[in-house]
Amino acid sequence: MGLVVSVLALTAVFSTIAGGCGGSTSAEEKWADSVCTDLGNWKSQVKQATDDIAAKIRSPEQGTLPAMKADVQKLVDASQQLAQNLNGLGAPKTQSGAQAKQQLETLASHLQTTTDKAKQTLAAVPENAGLVETAKQLAPLAPDLQSLGAEATSTVQSIEASSNDLKQGFEQADSCKQLR
Repeated sequence: MGLVVSVLALTAVFSTIAGGCGGSTSAEEKWADSVCTDLGNWKSQVKQATDDIAAKIRSPEQGTLPAMKADVQKLVDASQQLAQNLNGLGAPKTQSGAQAKQQLETLASHLQTTTDKAKQTLAAVPENAGLVETAKQLAPLAPDLQSLGAEATSTVQSIEASSNDLKQGFEQADSCKQLR
């Protein structure tokens, strides 16, 4: 009987220790994880599309122009998806949650403005345009996309600086590590 009581006591101790190890994910960490997952996906899609465009410009071949237009459309689609995702996130439940939400909405608005401009630019490229003309017309999009990447990073940094709870959430969220 003494052995059974000892084993039960030991099991209870181990359960208590193990229960404290994993811990639960805070609301701030979950929110930050959503933000960083969306931003990380967008950044990788943008990088892939821009790398593809650059490769096509360096080594043009049959079908390069339609493929470049398709890559620009991928940029537009990825940016629109990010804007929708950011707008769909609720505000984190912290004192500075409303401010953080507003910052994401501002970023989403800039994403939408840039994608609208990209769609107009893409539509303005004549179907019979050569590679040089197409590249020339699409080139003005590059600074806008680079600016969005920098703005996304500065938005996350600004949100982190606005609250210790949010900063801790961003530091603990695994998906945010890729953005550092």
